[in-house]
Amino acid sequence: MSIETEIFRRYRLDEARCFAYGFQRVDGGWRYERTFLDGAFRAALTIDATGQVTGSVIDTMTDEEYLPLRQTNPAGNYVYGVRYAYEELLRSIAEDCFVRVPFASAQANRISKRVRETWGDTPEFPWKEKAYAASGVFRHPATQKWYGLIMPVAWTKLVPGRDGRVEILNVKVTDAARAIEQDGCYPAYHMNKRYWISIALDDTVTDEEVWTFLVESHAFSAKGKRAVKCTRDTTAAKGKK
Repeated sequence: MSIETEIFRRYRLDEARCFAYGFQRVDGGWRYERTFLDGAFRAALTIDATGQVTGSVIDTMTDEEYLPLRQTNPAGNYVYGVRYAYEELLRSIAEDCFVRVPFASAQANRISKRVRETWGDTPEFPWKEKAYAASGVFRHPATQKWYGLIMPVAWTKLVPGRDGRVEILNVKVTDAARAIEQDGCYPAYHMNKRYWISIALDDTVTDEEVWTFLVESHAFSAKGKRAVKCTRDTTAAKGKK
């Protein structure tokens, strides 16, 4: 994952703020350049029509791209310092020109919005570890039981050999074996596969179909006594049965 994708993955472009910041319209998208580290480097950013941000960092002395920036593990304090300064610039732009959203995928954010509008619930992000920090839990307010968990996972966790990553929604259903016969539905990742399934939030399953599963899971969470709220930070998915 690129530096830009990592920083902007939970932000959505606000064109008015982008224009006010100084971005210029180009080829249906936006472009912005700015020097940093006392003019030693120039950041050139492009936002395409879908809102995807790409960028390059130019060494102003050579007018060539500073390739060490893209090393997985930057070697040396100088390279690390350049990367840190560039990341800080990107974070500033993200806050000033974009709107923060709970999740990375459009479908996950649509579902989250509908949950809030229907039941008044917003996702909790209870884990501090970087690997799980983007995982959001929906709880029934009366019982504190989970009825949904949205989390990013590697596709290979669901489909062996498939590359890339996807956000999933874990929900509790009456008949998990039957539910996973539907395209886009899989045995639950990191949860009890007898009761839970994982739905890929890549629009393979329509919003209405996702919502049907979520309503069923919400009904399960309403049953029983109030549960003790989970505060552990070490495991990404220990849902209530």
